[in-house]
Amino acid sequence: RAALEEIARQAPQELVGLVTDEWGERYGRASRLGRTPTRPKTRIRNTGDDVYLLLRYVRTYLRALWQGPQVQALRQIFLQNYSVDDRARVQWREPDEAGLPPSSTAIVSPYDLTARYSRRNDTRWKGFLVHVTETCDDGTVNIITDVTTTPATLYDIRALPTIHDRLAQRDLLPDEHLVDGGYTSIVQQDEATREHGITLVGPVRKKRTRQSRKGNVFDRDAFTIDWERQQVVCPRGKPSREWSTPLSIAPYTRVRFAKEDCGQCPVKSNCTRGDRRQLNFLPQQLYERQAAARAAQQTTPWKANYAMRAGIESTVNEFVNGHGMRQARYRSQTKTHVQHVLTAIAVNIERVNAELAAPTAERPPRTPTALQNFLDWQHIPRPTAWRTAGKS
Repeated sequence: RAALEEIARQAPQELVGLVTDEWGERYGRASRLGRTPTRPKTRIRNTGDDVYLLLRYVRTYLRALWQGPQVQALRQIFLQNYSVDDRARVQWREPDEAGLPPSSTAIVSPYDLTARYSRRNDTRWKGFLVHVTETCDDGTVNIITDVTTTPATLYDIRALPTIHDRLAQRDLLPDEHLVDGGYTSIVQQDEATREHGITLVGPVRKKRTRQSRKGNVFDRDAFTIDWERQQVVCPRGKPSREWSTPLSIAPYTRVRFAKEDCGQCPVKSNCTRGDRRQLNFLPQQLYERQAAARAAQQTTPWKANYAMRAGIESTVNEFVNGHGMRQARYRSQTKTHVQHVLTAIAVNIERVNAELAAPTAERPPRTPTALQNFLDWQHIPRPTAWRTAGKS
């Protein structure tokens, strides 16, 4: 429909004979597909055939319109959702057959090719993602210091270095940064301290290995690490045979024990299901920092300090329900970021104005009605407010 609108604006006479009554019924208005659309397979088949015909027609007879933005968007969306076999039959792409592009590259709107589909728990949307940073000092107004707009599919933890760089450019770096678990990792905590002198406070992910989920097996903490000799000793006293640091985005050390040691071990079934045990852990500095962080986040002072981060949830609610931030007013990530910045400015102005505004005088009591004057004249008790104490 978007491509037909573009052609109709520039060369409507070229659509004569191509657009039939069926096309008018299908694309004459914007479609509204619910969760259970009627005849979905028929719609998929008809739309694919129509798109294939339209693209061939434009490419052959309307070459001046071939580079139009909506026609090119239609071409890309057609390629990512359909395939054409050797007999020129249009086939819907299935994930387990022809394959589909990842969400980070899949086009979801012909009007904004930079928007992406994303899902967080039960929330699904098409567009972008905004990260909000604000102050949270006691006794002061919480001021929003940064809003960063990223693609919807970008992980939170990858946005954190950009946020810190932006804050550093404006000399607004905090001494302590309280973040959600999605922004927290030991590598990021170490990087924030080294590059910006920031103490990154957030919940460190718990161990999720099979050994850490079951109580009858040996987890990683049951092994003794000798950093100087680059060796690990298992609970049965057997030393490891291999110590390596493979290339990876996240640095870690891999340790393996000998097959003959694990094969003869009487408690092998409580340790590993393979032919030998393997351990992966961070380098010494990060490993010790991870252990300290996991221990600290179980303490009451850490929990009390981190509880202040809950205030950002009310800020997000203020953005969403007070200023409609989840509805993008512009197209493209750059212009959407402008909307986010203007929204943050509005919120800051409201907060500062509320702090500086003089306290309002107490409202005078309402003028009694004629009946109330009568009750007072007759000394008949009457309530002064609609909420009165009663007995039950």
